[in-house]
Amino acid sequence: MNNSINNLDEKIKKLEREKKVYELSLSKLNRKKRTRRLIQVGALSEKYFDLYTNDLNEIEDIFSQFSLYVKSNKLNKHKNGETDF
Repeated sequence: MNNSINNLDEKIKKLEREKKVYELSLSKLNRKKRTRRLIQVGALSEKYFDLYTNDLNEIEDIFSQFSLYVKSNKLNKHKNGETDF
């Protein structure tokens, strides 16, 4: 009886370790995806708004200037992925 309990305890510990490893790898993958998306958005912003020579504060001013307009005039097909940050 004790032996089977010990075996079950070992299996539980092993599964918990595997779960933790999986969660960490999933978290790492999600961070990589987010980083890639942020880089792509930054590159597109730089390209379409001609921001090559502006510093970060100037870019933030430009974005804040147009933020409300863009948010309120998004096409319906682009509104499904909205999230609150």
